Amino acid sequence: MSLILAIREDNAYIGIGKQSQGGTSVAPSYFPRWLDGSNIQLDIKAEDVWEGDGSRHLSLIIKNRQEVKGKLVVAPRPNELGLLEAMAQGSGSDTYTAPTTNTTLAAAATAGATTISLTANTGLTSSGTATLVIDSGLATEEIVTITTPPSGTGPYTATLANGATLQQAHSSGATVQSTAQHVIIDESDGAFYTFEVSLGGTSGIILRVRDCKVEQIKRSAKAGGLLTYEVDWQGIATVAQTSASTVTLEPHPPFLYTEGVWTLDGSTTGDAVAIESFDITQKNNLDTTIQTEQLTLATLIFGMLTLDVGLNLIMQNGSRIASTYFGSPTGTTDAQAVATGSVQLVFTQANQFYTVTYNIPTMTYTKAEPPAPKKDGKAFRIAVSASSTSDMGANAYLLQSTVANLVDAAY
Repeated sequence: MSLILAIREDNAYIGIGKQSQGGTSVAPSYFPRWLDGSNIQLDIKAEDVWEGDGSRHLSLIIKNRQEVKGKLVVAPRPNELGLLEAMAQGSGSDTYTAPTTNTTLAAAATAGATTISLTANTGLTSSGTATLVIDSGLATEEIVTITTPPSGTGPYTATLANGATLQQAHSSGATVQSTAQHVIIDESDGAFYTFEVSLGGTSGIILRVRDCKVEQIKRSAKAGGLLTYEVDWQGIATVAQTSASTVTLEPHPPFLYTEGVWTLDGSTTGDAVAIESFDITQKNNLDTTIQTEQLTLATLIFGMLTLDVGLNLIMQNGSRIASTYFGSPTGTTDAQAVATGSVQLVFTQANQFYTVTYNIPTMTYTKAEPPAPKKDGKAFRIAVSASSTSDMGANAYLLQSTVANLVDAAY
């Protein structure tokens, strides 16, 4: 009796690479740490062929079409988050601004030091503090906050703020940078990406899917938890790889719900501090019907864009109910008008370096169900639904995502 050589379910990776053009897959360059719920699905459409051959038997089955889609559930790191936003928002969606400070160490620095020597002070001349990264992308990468402006006339001496010390040693000439800024808004169509999904490595199967686009992306978090993304993607053609890619994981922390600050309808008080969870769901409504002479699709294109917001609030007043059904937060009677509001959510990591801001300038409240009274005496909670609009064309986007990270180019 031979033994079954089972493959562990956690022996898997998901990799993503941006293609320069359609029709040609690329090796993955990002390897987000997947969470349960991630998957890949290979689907076929088949046709039964019944022929008159004197029997009651099915003659043959032919395959009409083959397609692939998948889901990535992930708590994205800052660099990965920018990639996922650009994938979902579309081709050319990223307006990139280079770091305002981009210099080097003028002298080597030892672990435990309280100062660093800088070659230039560009971007550091105002009074206050600045958060910088030393040795970006290397094993010795370190984020420090310095007091500005640094002293001297070149080289410049910068003192670490709040009595901090260096945790790593750095060589003379090491890069010193502030954050790169990516302002990402929705565009009319998306670039093509390659997804590579390994299920058990070469003992199982490694599937590389070309010409992928994002069908739907859901950004969500709840009190005390992680900021997570659910990315539903679809591709055109799949090839089984004979060797695995070298997986490189981004070494930065994910975002936490406790790092978020809400501005709801222009206010940071009231319901803005009573939000227990949220989700921002974007649907690109891909056209998945474009098939010509091939078994697989000819292409995928973005359809209409919908963007919905869900909030779960600890009830403090009835303003969200009034906004939805009575036309304004202070409304008192049935009204055809529905109130509009806005949402801005800013996540800032504890290191003060990595941030992401979600800005929805106009959203219409569509549901705020009054909660049911209960004898248990617990707090009332309200589930609020809203949809983002262009305000009849006044806004250039439904959602603007601004990401500060270490990616020194547009996605």
